[in-house]
Formats: sequence, structure tokens, C-alpha cells
Amino acid sequence: MAIRKSMTQVLLDGQLLTPAQVEEASKVAKQTNTSMDKTLVSLGYVGEREVVKARAAELGIGFADVDRIEIDDSALRGVQERIIKNRNVLPVRKEGQNLWLAMANPNDLAAIDDVRTVSGCKVIPVLAISGAIEDRIKKLFGGGQVSTAEVAAAGAAASNPITGGPNT
Repeated sequence: MAIRKSMTQVLLDGQLLTPAQVEEASKVAKQTNTSMDKTLVSLGYVGEREVVKARAAELGIGFADVDRIEIDDSALRGVQERIIKNRNVLPVRKEGQNLWLAMANPNDLAAIDDVRTVSGCKVIPVLAISGAIEDRIKKLFGGGQVSTAEVAAAGAAASNPITGGPNT
């Protein structure tokens, strides 16, 4: 069993942070009672994308860069628009009975259960930037009221929109 690295260690190993930056960010995070993730971004040491990607590596799950990928339309068709909007999740890929679900909180079991129930698929959570999920949902469905209609086809099938994780 491989030992997972912390988010900060992943960023250090990728040479995206220096030890001095980690030390400074740790002090600021403690002083301001803010998470290390937010502190690193607010100090300008790394971007939100890098932090979320490193957090995915720490958790041992994939990362979906939802504002840069093509969404598999078969993944979208299997989940109602209202669930996608209400839960702020985005089905990004479907292979057989496996459905990769981009979400900002992969521990949101209620969202995973909702998607599993309506899709009939095994749901594989992948981490994504919350704001990017929201923006992509708005592009796909608009910002209006949530409808109960099934999702229409929303794009060409993606080749492999997800990086990292044990299921990619």
C-alpha cells in the first residue's frame, strides 16, 4: 500500500512551493484561522487549480479540470439537471456502469447517493474546483430556474477528462 503525501508535500515535490513558503503559509493559516489551501492561494504562492490537484493526489482520487475538458454527453444524460445544479456536481465521464463525478467535496455522500440512484451507475468521485463546476453548469444549462427535464446531449465524448486517481 502506497503512502499518500500531504497536499503541501505534493506541491513541494512538484517544485510549486518552497519550504520557506510552506512555513510562512502555515504561520499565516494559524494566525488567521484559515485553511492551508486558502492561505496558499491568498498569498499568491500557487493557484487554486494547483491546490485542488494536489489535494486530489493527497486523497488518492482523480482531478477533473472541468473548465478545460470536454464532457462526455452520455455521462450528462444519465443525471437530471436539477441534481447537477442542486448538488453542484458534474458527471464528466461514463464507461460501462462507471460514472466519474466531478465535485468540490468528494465526501458529500448525499450527492453521490443521489447520482447513483438516478444513474444506476457506480459513482467515482473526482475532485474539481467548485467555481469551475458552477461556471460549467451555467454554460451547459444556463443560470435560470432548475428544470426537471433530463439533460440534453451537451458535447462530444471526451477521450479521458480525468487525471490521476486509482480508476483512470
